[in-house]
Amino acid sequence: MRRISIDSFGLTGAKSGAAYYTKRRSPWYSSRPRLLTTILCFLAFYTWLNFGGHQILIPKDSWEVVEQNLTTALILEDDVDWDVRIRQNLQRFALASRFLSGNKEILSSSPQYKIEHVENVETEETTFRSLDDNHTMSHLPSIPLASLYRKSHHPQPHLSSPYGDPSQWDVLWIGHCGAGFPRYSPLHKKTDVTTANVVLTNSNDETVPAQRHLKAHPFQGSLDPLADAYPPHTRIYHRSTGGELCTVAYAVSQRGARRLLHQFGVKGWNGIFDSELGRWCAGEDPDMGASHAPPSPSSKKEIKKDARERVCLASQPPIFAHHHPMDGESDIGGLGGGYATKFETKYLRYSVRMNLERIVMGWRGKELVDQWPDEGGHATR
Repeated sequence: MRRISIDSFGLTGAKSGAAYYTKRRSPWYSSRPRLLTTILCFLAFYTWLNFGGHQILIPKDSWEVVEQNLTTALILEDDVDWDVRIRQNLQRFALASRFLSGNKEILSSSPQYKIEHVENVETEETTFRSLDDNHTMSHLPSIPLASLYRKSHHPQPHLSSPYGDPSQWDVLWIGHCGAGFPRYSPLHKKTDVTTANVVLTNSNDETVPAQRHLKAHPFQGSLDPLADAYPPHTRIYHRSTGGELCTVAYAVSQRGARRLLHQFGVKGWNGIFDSELGRWCAGEDPDMGASHAPPSPSSKKEIKKDARERVCLASQPPIFAHHHPMDGESDIGGLGGGYATKFETKYLRYSVRMNLERIVMGWRGKELVDQWPDEGGHATR
């Protein structure tokens, strides 16, 4: 009887010998390159959607502002908190915003502005490392906010916004976890004091904690530079040209929303959104990595010369801040990195969230908890 060998995989012949040599088929993936390519593409796309997509998603807030043709919009994170005296804080910021976005003068050339030059305690080691160009000023030109109430140069409110003409500013970054002092503007001389590098000060502000409490996170090593540069209980307002982190709360204008969409939706970016927004506000484009060729110095100068100035405004301390809830952990990759485990809200003395039960009961003033009291004071929980 003749033996018949059935080999469905084609690995061996029915008989051995020269006449019946073993025939091996090539692997399926080498004979079907298009199928292999399709499978790999779908696998890469699936991996990007489920594991990598969150790193480069564009916040939809700016898109909605443009799509709905909104004049301005305030964008808040869900763990945001603010002081019960939010109205007076925003009123003061509105005055500062109108001046910083609308005044085009060379302030140092006008005798009507009382400019004080405060030593800048920031160094190359303590400034924001996310910025490439270091234009740190040795002294901070400062003007008291109260002096702007004079009729001779009081900034007039805009009809549609108390914060100034929305066509003159891009971002009002009033909720953050750290901001740098303003820097020299490449659009002006270093000797000029303009709204691009001036600091407006509001002294004896009762909403500002004592200097020893000025930290964005409990794991932050040193105090904010604000604690050493200005007297206790001083709030400052300035352009966000020194870097800023955490989009706890920020407002965008129609102009700003369109510019952000163009930058982050068309031109591209290569990092976390708040850090890249800080670079953008500082006048720097995102770092696209070593494989991306940087623009030539000549083209960079032409772009800066012709570009519209980016106007982002900040308050220090922030008016809105992160709340760290009871029995919860907030994993924040901020200054120093780590976990915030204590029930508190940094920067805010009479926090709304910390006093919510008392507010519901109708308590006011000194009946509320001051979580960051002055020397000798005690916070009750």
